[in-house]
Amino acid sequence: MRIVLDGVIYGRNPNGGITRYWTEVLAAISRMNVSIRLDLILPKGVARPAGLPCLTAGSLSASLAVARADIFHTSYYSHWPRMNGPSVVTVYDYIDASFPLLRPNEGGFVDHQLYAIRGASVVITISQSSRELTLKLAGIDPSRIFVAYPAVAFPFSLPPPCAEEIKEFRRVHTGGAPYLVHVGSRKNYKNFWTLLRAFGLAAQNTDRHLLILGGGHSLTTEELDFIISARLLDRVHFYPAVDDATLRQAYAGADAIIHASLMEGFGIPVIEALACGTGLILSDIPVYREIAGGRASFVEATDIEAWGHAMKSEVFVHPSWREEVLRQYTWEAAAQVHLSAYKSILP
Repeated sequence: MRIVLDGVIYGRNPNGGITRYWTEVLAAISRMNVSIRLDLILPKGVARPAGLPCLTAGSLSASLAVARADIFHTSYYSHWPRMNGPSVVTVYDYIDASFPLLRPNEGGFVDHQLYAIRGASVVITISQSSRELTLKLAGIDPSRIFVAYPAVAFPFSLPPPCAEEIKEFRRVHTGGAPYLVHVGSRKNYKNFWTLLRAFGLAAQNTDRHLLILGGGHSLTTEELDFIISARLLDRVHFYPAVDDATLRQAYAGADAIIHASLMEGFGIPVIEALACGTGLILSDIPVYREIAGGRASFVEATDIEAWGHAMKSEVFVHPSWREEVLRQYTWEAAAQVHLSAYKSILP
């Protein structure tokens, strides 16, 4: 079996959760003893993921791979020129379709997304929540949809850091104070502005700090103005880029991770945090209930006062949750779903 996978997502978001998903799934497939050749074709100029064999779009080897392929798999709703065989599309979320005003992607994206989904031989989603929305919005046969959950990658799968490491991390980053952590981008659908205002309320009655990690972009003028006016300059700490080793320590040292997203396709930081023994305060949306039900404090996404109350309250963490999550979500299981999807297409 020969499969061509476009690497479009590696060009669009090279450091995002979706890119990590693909790198881990492809690595898991390569470790399996199966008669399958999977060619990852990357756009020109895109950095190659370590440990994965890749081809460059437009090269002779890529053209030959396409000509010989049995299946085309798109990582972001594309169609490979001159390839008319069976195809697979992976669906992450429906934020554009659900919140047209927010428009995380360019105009016309929803039509493009649904066209790719309806035209695919099979569809892979990353959660049951996304599967249900696929049925609702795309109206395709349920038997054509497979669910392949993301999992916990290294180094988050390691045992949590020791108490001394956590104490030192807190000393360096918050002066030793307890803290809540927000991880990843602060795009409009992430609803970070609600969290920031809620922290302004909670800060009056808790000694916790707020640690903001990742996202790449600087704090906005609006965010900075609020932090200054609320006299939180010494309580809010921002690091736009952190490596995985630092993020693992940040999870382990936090009282809880806080995410107020209006919608998500999955939520890799949620299971990473659980693997590091971290508490969860999450918006009450279907996918968070799906992956963290019984393990999190849930808050209505836009209720600032409720968020403020949750941020100053104790957050419970059960020691068994870490092992449960590591057993429940594995890259090997995700890879096996991919193989089942491919085999369902070919005679």
